[in-house]
Amino acid sequence: MKNPQTWQFNILDYKRSLWGVAACVTGFLGSCIPALLLELSIGIVIGVVLVVMCTLFFFMMKWTWRNETLTLYHDRIESALYGTIYFTDIRKISRPWGTDAPGVKLRLRKKRVSWYMTRSSRAVIQNTPEEVALFKDFLRHLEAAMNKQEEKQFKTSVVKTEEVSPSPAEQLSQINNHPNDNTSLIVGGTFILLIMMVVAMCATRGRKPDFARMKAASQERFYSNKQKLDELVAQRMEKEGGAFLYTNDHAATIKLLPDINTGNPLNIDLFQYTEANRDMEAIFANPDSAQLYIYVITGDSAVRRMRSDTSSRQFFFRAYDPQQRIRPLGKPWGDTTGQYNDPVLDVSWNVPLTDTSHLLYAMDRSIPGINIMLSQIRLRPTFRFYMTGKVKQGMNEPAFREAVITLNKLLHRNKVDTTTFRITRL
Repeated sequence: MKNPQTWQFNILDYKRSLWGVAACVTGFLGSCIPALLLELSIGIVIGVVLVVMCTLFFFMMKWTWRNETLTLYHDRIESALYGTIYFTDIRKISRPWGTDAPGVKLRLRKKRVSWYMTRSSRAVIQNTPEEVALFKDFLRHLEAAMNKQEEKQFKTSVVKTEEVSPSPAEQLSQINNHPNDNTSLIVGGTFILLIMMVVAMCATRGRKPDFARMKAASQERFYSNKQKLDELVAQRMEKEGGAFLYTNDHAATIKLLPDINTGNPLNIDLFQYTEANRDMEAIFANPDSAQLYIYVITGDSAVRRMRSDTSSRQFFFRAYDPQQRIRPLGKPWGDTTGQYNDPVLDVSWNVPLTDTSHLLYAMDRSIPGINIMLSQIRLRPTFRFYMTGKVKQGMNEPAFREAVITLNKLLHRNKVDTTTFRITRL
């Protein structure tokens, strides 16, 4: 039997090359971004990036450059790097993308194998002409051996099948007869990409975000949206009617407004108007869908929204005393520590009207202990009481005046002077 032939040469490991490129990109970002964040000068940034990239590139070339020994038998290849490769395991042979010719990539059943030469005037490390010639000789002998193997299998096969795609031997023949060179394109594209990244990062360094301008723009947008919202509410009130207030707080007012989130959970000035702008612009997109709520604003500017239920007819009560603190649950009686941090008395509730003939009964049963609540108006000079309702929820002017008369009966029953109460219309 004829002795097998053996070839020895250096190759660039394809998988290691990919890992090396990933390491270079990581090194570039890892050196460039911290340098820019530390606000170093452009010269220092470029110097650090060049040192890191050159060092990584040097070690990458050393790591990816490997010695290969190939021995060719009639039915297999023995590789020092990849082990035994049987011809029958080869599913496809192609040229590795972005490499010089000669070069091949074998797709096997469970893995992929690639060999290719590096021969370019721009390459830092490259194969010698003798190594390129050896590799070409190996590919020619491999093509011949695979052709013999395929002819043998064809002759011994019982069933002859028509091949739809080229066989691995035919694919190798196409590679041997049609070499190409696209290394220049790959190398040039890589360096252009790196240069563009450096320029982009250096350019963005000088463009720091102007937070003051961004906040001013958000504030201007908020006031513009608020003006539009006021016009929208005025139009809705003309169509749906206004609201009424009966209270002993002569400085109190009411407003009809949709529910707008004015919170700023992050407590960042830049986001002070973000949620409100988002809610208002959502309302502008569908203006008739937003419900208008009654907001009661006390004389000392304490705002509270009256929460509605599904009742078609209802009105609302609010009790407020800024001098009366509510003892938190679990706090012992007589414990006055931190009492000024305790919440003030500020409660509201709705009174649904299912039967207008029993208005007094509805008020009297609206919450437990309402008579004690109303007595506070007489006993505490700072205690304020509010009754409010809007036309759309069944409280037009005659209905609200009837509710005022009924509430006065309850107030008189608790010896409250009703001459201090006033009616306000919105």
